[in-house]
Amino acid sequence: MSVSEQESAEPAEQTFTKPPGPEKMHDLDFLLGDFRTEWTNFTADPPTKGTASWNTASTFGGHAYEMTQLVSEHDLTGRFVVQWVESDSSFSGYYYDDWGNRTLLAAEGWQDGYLTFAGECIGFGRTFQLRERYEIVDENHYLKCGFVKLDPEGDWIPADEVHCYRV
Repeated sequence: MSVSEQESAEPAEQTFTKPPGPEKMHDLDFLLGDFRTEWTNFTADPPTKGTASWNTASTFGGHAYEMTQLVSEHDLTGRFVVQWVESDSSFSGYYYDDWGNRTLLAAEGWQDGYLTFAGECIGFGRTFQLRERYEIVDENHYLKCGFVKLDPEGDWIPADEVHCYRV
């Protein structure tokens, strides 16, 4: 077959099949469902406390989990969308809210009983480094502790602590 005959041949039909959600997403199943949260904000002086409602659902055929956070007393709604990125062997998360804050975070997976997301946050009028550390207390309770580094040369300081109770 000559080169010109090869070029004129009909291309083979290509089919695409949606893959199932990554098994690694099940590492985050503890987040799924409705939760009542009790939080403490350590960045305020003195620290403040409050409650919120969080709900996490599997979406996009199991390829992502989406958490909605409602903090009624501050008229704040936030979303945290997380996916497993096979090529990076890590979770990738994006947080955004109706106050204009946003954060891009990554976590390699569970280490020593903690799942820690880290990345850069643009929020509350500044840019800073953020760590969100999750710990499963029991099947109906998990703890999220946030830490910030306001100066690249500075120390990590506690930002918040959120106890999440399944309802």
